[in-house]
Amino acid sequence: MLVDAEIFLRVSFFICGALIGSFLNVCIVRLPRSQSIVFPASHCPKCKKPIAWFDNIPIISYLLLRAKCRACRTHIPFRYFFVEHFTAIIFMWTYVLLGLSWSIIPALILLSGLIVASWVDIEWRIIPDEISVGGIAVGLLVSALIPGLHKGPATEVLLTGSTVSLILAGSCMGLHLIKILRRKLPFEREDKEIFAVGLTLLALQWTALVAARMIPGLAVYLSALADAFQGVIVGACSLWVTGLLGEVIITKRIVTEFDFKGIVDDPLALLADLQAHSYIDALGNLQPAFREVKVVGNLKLGHAFEPKRKDIFEMLYAVDEGGVMGWGDVKLLAMAGAFLGWQLACVAFFVAPFFGAVAGLVKMLRKQDTAIAYGPFLAMGIVVSLFWGDKVIRWVLQMYSIS
Repeated sequence: MLVDAEIFLRVSFFICGALIGSFLNVCIVRLPRSQSIVFPASHCPKCKKPIAWFDNIPIISYLLLRAKCRACRTHIPFRYFFVEHFTAIIFMWTYVLLGLSWSIIPALILLSGLIVASWVDIEWRIIPDEISVGGIAVGLLVSALIPGLHKGPATEVLLTGSTVSLILAGSCMGLHLIKILRRKLPFEREDKEIFAVGLTLLALQWTALVAARMIPGLAVYLSALADAFQGVIVGACSLWVTGLLGEVIITKRIVTEFDFKGIVDDPLALLADLQAHSYIDALGNLQPAFREVKVVGNLKLGHAFEPKRKDIFEMLYAVDEGGVMGWGDVKLLAMAGAFLGWQLACVAFFVAPFFGAVAGLVKMLRKQDTAIAYGPFLAMGIVVSLFWGDKVIRWVLQMYSIS
């Protein structure tokens, strides 16, 4: 009987995952296009015909339809089948590892967000704020209501976390100011908002920490909330400080042929085109004309380079910033910190580069291009931290004989 119940639960989580995977497919398609994930109902992007319920059964419909739209016979991308099947396996696997407990709810929410963020980042080189910023809000709320993933952090852990978050936040703010002063940039509204958000998060984590000491009956929930706030700060600032160090120390300012290898077939011709539009000078220095280009759609290019407009804009923007870390990655690790706390956010930060380094090396050898979408590898680090982060922390502490 126990075996039958276990099989039933595993199959139930698999089916639930497949259903959620179908919704994640909608998010993957619509979020980067700024479309509603609710309206209109599922339809074929080619012929616009609504998809009947019997053609919208996860996994099964794809196989029965042989990957073609029933109305116009347009090929259905394999991604739909893969995401549904992969999400189903992830849900079942999470149940096997975590068991039937309340903590499985925030874990599945986090994993679902990582699936969407990873796929969108691979295809679009962006991570939608609906996933990262929305995920931060959900993570904070779920941490306060279902603190299972935080495992009741001790006072010493929270005090250490508050110190780490203060040091990282202070370092980021200091380096950001150095960048502004060094480049003689104006202190704009966005800079003020960044500082305001940072100070607010620091204040909130201290408030939750003090409240946990003063209200013993809610200590478990408030401690988890304090850990979640610390996770947001440490997760975001650990990646942000990495990018800021690159901007302040490296300060790469010249566009070169090497920057566009693997992006376009003729980098020299592209440099000539950029120079003709006054975006760079003869030495490759970025000119004010480029800084007036606020969005990718305003970038003027020759017809031959139009298909790579987005990649070219992102590379020019990266050179202008001098850094290597995108805001989407920063916010994604902040989201993970909201669910997992500051310690596991640190684990994810240190684990993710191992996955990214291997992929970057392979890509460099095959295409002579080192630019990668870091989101999927960051997600891998977060998954490792979610399921095995505690073991990693214990191993590190034992290695250094720290109790």
